[in-house]
Formats: sequence, C-alpha cells, structure tokens
Amino acid sequence: MSVAIDRPGAAHRPRVILLSSAVIVLAFVGQTAVLPAVGLSATIPLLLTSVCVLGVALGSRTGAVAGFAAGLLLDLTGSGVLGIGALVGCVLGASAGGIQVDRWRWSGLVRVWLYTLAAAMVMTGANAFLQGLGLRASGMWFWLATGSAVCAAVLLPLRDWMRAVVR
Repeated sequence: MSVAIDRPGAAHRPRVILLSSAVIVLAFVGQTAVLPAVGLSATIPLLLTSVCVLGVALGSRTGAVAGFAAGLLLDLTGSGVLGIGALVGCVLGASAGGIQVDRWRWSGLVRVWLYTLAAAMVMTGANAFLQGLGLRASGMWFWLATGSAVCAAVLLPLRDWMRAVVR
C-alpha cells in the first residue's frame, strides 16, 4: 500500500517545502500562461491535479497546505471569489492524502481524476454562484473532465519520484 509522508522529520521538511513550492509554481505558470498561449483553454485543471498528486505522494498534511497555497494563488490572480480556491484546494489536498495506491504506476488514477474533477466543478460552480453568474451546459464541462483525466494520467506516475526527492 501507500507510504505517505504525513509527518516528515526535521531533516525532510525543507525538501518537502521546496518540492511543494516548485510543483505549485510550475503548475500555476503552466495553467495560467503556457496552456492559454498554446491554444488550450484555462479549464484544464493542471494546478488542482498537481495538488492532488502532492497529497497522494506526500500525505494529507502536505496536500492540505499545498492546496491552500495553490488555491490562494489562483484567488489572488482574480480567477474567482477570494477564499473559494483556497478552501477547495485545502480540502482536495487533504482528501487526496487518503487515496491508497500500490506500486503500479497508475494506481489510484480514477480516484485522482474524480477528486480533481469534483474540486474543479465545485470551484467553478461556487465562483459562478457567488458572482451571480449562471451555470450553463457548454463544452467547458467536457474539456474540464478531459483535461483533468489527461493531467492525472501524466502527473500521477511522478508520485514515486516526489517521494524519493524528499527522503
């Protein structure tokens, strides 16, 4: 089963912080600058998937803190109501720490995809509701589901590498 690092020792803590910060910054830049520049919409939840994979790889506590930071970063850039992204990211990271995985590369893929998709839908729906906008059935939901599945399939195999970096 999974070997989660919920309570890293004092020697591991700087590496966990450095790795989590680097992953969040790279995912944020990728989602807000790179993906729209190459013609892909911003509905691809690269940042939320990264938070979910951090939670799976490094445990609930690290996932919750990383999710809070990532969501707050999204909120501060004006992508929604302040606090919604931080709350959703925190809950996503904490709940992702409970995903049980084994040694198979894509073990837990469906749960990571569903958690990311649910978090992205809750964030989108809560922001639309609080801003007085209506939700409409559009192609955005399809791209959100497809984008989160692709991101989960690409990022989930990196969890073993993340665990090895912080040891």
